[in-house]
Amino acid sequence: MTNLDFEVCDGKSFKDLCKDVIDRSASKKDQLDTLISDIRDIIKTPNDVQSFMPRIKELLEVGVKNDEQIIKLAAVVQRLQSTQVEIPEDMVGLTDDDKEQLMQARIRELETLSDINKEVKNKISDSSINKK
Repeated sequence: MTNLDFEVCDGKSFKDLCKDVIDRSASKKDQLDTLISDIRDIIKTPNDVQSFMPRIKELLEVGVKNDEQIIKLAAVVQRLQSTQVEIPEDMVGLTDDDKEQLMQARIRELETLSDINKEVKNKISDSSINKK
């Protein structure tokens, strides 16, 4: 099992995010149950049902959409965490061979640039001599 205590945002860990999803879902269920039990006493006619049902439906849809967004965020974070590869400390950076190859390539490039610079200076001096 992977470590779920990595930070996602502002001190919130992935574990905390998952716990929030579960807690909010349970809280919404309790709130909805309370709301429905309170409305039972108010509802007397079919017209009353028609006036309250759209609001209850809207509350349910908003809650579901919020939960879906949090779950999508959790899925993205989980995928991100699973794709991260731990690099051992001794492999961080360039190896000595890599550094040597880069240094040799840089030296060759500097030599090439120096040769080009000499050619350009010679052409400039030749063209200035020819103009006189």
